[in-house]
Formats: sequence, structure tokens, C-alpha cells
Amino acid sequence: MRASERWAAQLAGWAIPDEILEGASTSPWQLDAATFAVDDTLDRSTLAAAIARAELPAAGGSVLDVGCGGGRASMALVPPAEFVIGVDESHAMLASFSGAADAAVVESLAIPGRWPDVASDTPRADVVVCHHTAYNVADIVPFVDALTDHARGAVVMVLPALHPRSAWNEAWKHFWGLDRPTGPTASDFADVLAELRIDAVRWEMPRPALSRHGEDPATLVPTALRILCLGEDRRDDVAAYLDAHEPAWVRMHDVFRWSGTAR
Repeated sequence: MRASERWAAQLAGWAIPDEILEGASTSPWQLDAATFAVDDTLDRSTLAAAIARAELPAAGGSVLDVGCGGGRASMALVPPAEFVIGVDESHAMLASFSGAADAAVVESLAIPGRWPDVASDTPRADVVVCHHTAYNVADIVPFVDALTDHARGAVVMVLPALHPRSAWNEAWKHFWGLDRPTGPTASDFADVLAELRIDAVRWEMPRPALSRHGEDPATLVPTALRILCLGEDRRDDVAAYLDAHEPAWVRMHDVFRWSGTAR
């Protein structure tokens, strides 16, 4: 099996049984825009930011942020970046991205849609950043190809060493008796790049901080209810479980850098 096929097959294993999904009040895959908003927790000194910043001119330059969320990856590059482009399927995320750009007094363009479906409508940039998005993409080859095609300098991608939802695997077993997958991993993504003959450099770094909202312990129980497809009637059960069992957070993230082909 090709690396890209193995990647897709492993992601398919994360599907939630229909009988569980039918009882969920909200999608377990829905993300809270406030978790990814830009605030005073933004760290501009991460390894990923330093690698991406090296692709920008000393003054100015443009950044394309694919799966931008609230723009934490791209706003960490302002300054020197003077133009930031955000692509996201969520209008709430794009509103947060645009608000962050306004607050940073930087020119921005928000493009709603799924990558690479909107790639033809998206300008090229000096550097393309893509953080915490790869595990949402089963058809990974055209996704990566479009990233490469849009970078004049380089693509800088960040993803957790393990699938981020693996943090909840023990909870799924506890509440539903369901065994969840463990892959794909960042090493599987490295295999995809090798299959595409992309010469990427790979580093490890600690997980960057989320927003204050995302790091607030008060959000943990509502998040668990959503992710585990449990109703409000299970709030006390979930709170008691989490008091005794912290999710197995993925503490290390992988950073990949490869050259773009845009001119």
C-alpha cells in the first residue's frame, strides 16, 4: 500500500459509529473558534515561527495560512510580514483571523472554503504555513501539492506527533467500550512526503500554547461532552472521570519544512 493510501485508510478508522453519532447534539468534529483565537498567549518565538520567518524578506513579505483558524500561525510572523492570507472552512474562524489582522494593523485576505478546492482563487505567498490541519485531510496528495505550488519560499507544516484525538482514546473506551485508532502519525506524514519525492527537513518542538480560552480548565468538560458524543445528562460523570484521568495530551509536535515551487 502506498504511503498516501495508508494515510487515508488510517484516517478512515476514526469514523464514529452511526448509532453514537445519532445521539450527539453537536458534531464531535466541530471546533471552537475561541480556542484558536489570537491573544496574549501567542508565542512568536516558537521553532515553527522562526523557520517560517526565515523565508520572509527582512521587511515585509506575505504569508498564506491554510486551515488558519484564528490566525495564530500567521500572526506570529507579523512583523515582518505585511500581508496575511487565511483559508478556512469556518466563517467563525475567518472572522477571528480578520479581527486579529486588524488588531495587528496588517493587510489581510480571508478566503472561505476547503483546501485545495479554493487553491485556484488563492494568491501565492512568500511562505505557506499550515498548522494542525493535516489530520483532517484524507486526500493528502493534492492538499500537499497545492501547498507547494503556492509557496515562493517554503511550506512550513506543523502537526502533533500523534493524532490529536488519540488523547481521548481511554475516555472512549471508558464511556463507550470503543477502541479508537492510534494512527496516522507524523511519521506517516513524513512517508507521504517521501513518496512525493519532497525533500523535507523535520524537527520536533513542544506543543504551542492555545488561547487563554483553549487552556482554561473550565472548557474541558464541555469539550469532552462534545468529542465523546455525550449529552448534558452525563456532565457529572464526565467531570468525575476527568478528575481522575487527564487526557493523554500530545505534548510534542513535528515541524516540516520544504521548498515551494511558486514563481
